[in-house]
Amino acid sequence: MIILRTIKRLRDPRDLWLFLRILTMLTLLPRKIRRLSMPDLLRQIDPGVAAVRQSREKLFTTGGFIDSLLRYRVFQRYGICLLRSLVLFKFLRLQGWPVEIHFGVRKSDDRVDDITGHSWLVLDGAPFLEQEHQRDAFTTTYTYTG
Repeated sequence: MIILRTIKRLRDPRDLWLFLRILTMLTLLPRKIRRLSMPDLLRQIDPGVAAVRQSREKLFTTGGFIDSLLRYRVFQRYGICLLRSLVLFKFLRLQGWPVEIHFGVRKSDDRVDDITGHSWLVLDGAPFLEQEHQRDAFTTTYTYTG
């Protein structure tokens, strides 16, 4: 119901189209995560970096759509950061932003023997659209640059 309200508020048809493409990817991505190795999945969703970089406003609109959809429990099975990073990776590269995607681990705060994973984007060598407290907290184990 909230998704329908969000769609009704979108005045620009391009934003509606972007929102629906993001929603579709978030819906189909869990099946791909189960079926494919991460390198294969990344190769499949990587559109390459567009020649012309779109505005920062478009970048933040895209991030806002993704973050608002990820609030729904149905999209939280694999953890928010994995889906968020994968979807942002695809759409920001389509918009001309040459982001990389990184995956890392750290010891869990909860138990000494556990580790926890995280994924994030990097632009020009620095974490991008990432919360401050996450930076440098994880040891990178895999990077995909395209």
